[in-house]
Amino acid sequence: MLSRLAPLVAAGIGLLVLAQGVPWPPGERLTYNLTWQGIGVGRVYLSADPVEGGWRFRMKLEPTGLAKALGYGLEAESRVGFDFRTDRFWQNLTEPLKGTTRLMYERQENSGSWARVIQPDGSQTGWVSPNDQLLDQLALIYYLRLRPETRQIVAVDYPKPAQGQLEVLPASNGLVGYRFARDDVLIEVWYRQNAQRTPVRFVFGRDFGRLEATLVENGR
Repeated sequence: MLSRLAPLVAAGIGLLVLAQGVPWPPGERLTYNLTWQGIGVGRVYLSADPVEGGWRFRMKLEPTGLAKALGYGLEAESRVGFDFRTDRFWQNLTEPLKGTTRLMYERQENSGSWARVIQPDGSQTGWVSPNDQLLDQLALIYYLRLRPETRQIVAVDYPKPAQGQLEVLPASNGLVGYRFARDDVLIEVWYRQNAQRTPVRFVFGRDFGRLEATLVENGR
């Protein structure tokens, strides 16, 4: 019996040690109000859970009003390793009058990484990179909570990886912000300047426009 329990105990200890090394609690749930061009379009939910070998981050949009009527949707999941770089990532983005674009990314052990994009019409494109140190846009939100000194990143994107420098924004209302803008990628995140470095607001967008999420609930 003890021999059967040993792997479970070891796994539990491993997850506990992993969780103690980050500023967010295991099972953290963050809820945001989402606006598009100043109009309320729903809520966004972020979650962080420790898993074997790293963390799983999830994001889901619950559309309301105009966004729901138009059929807008966004859902993503990121798995990161002990180095907090992206191991696997998928995202489903549904845009009005366009359809759903699916992105899948995977890091290959000691052999770079690849991504595949399935367009709304079913056509597929992709890329292969010798670089395995990429961050998807969801993982980047958490990575900067852990390593705010980061300045240079390579991000997972649709046509190819996007490489560039993070811009540190002037502090505002007790928050510190970072912006990554490269080609058609935009992500801007504002954090509380406390031990948890909670992301209070983030902005992202592509050709469908600028979306802004503002924290309304922090729980587990």
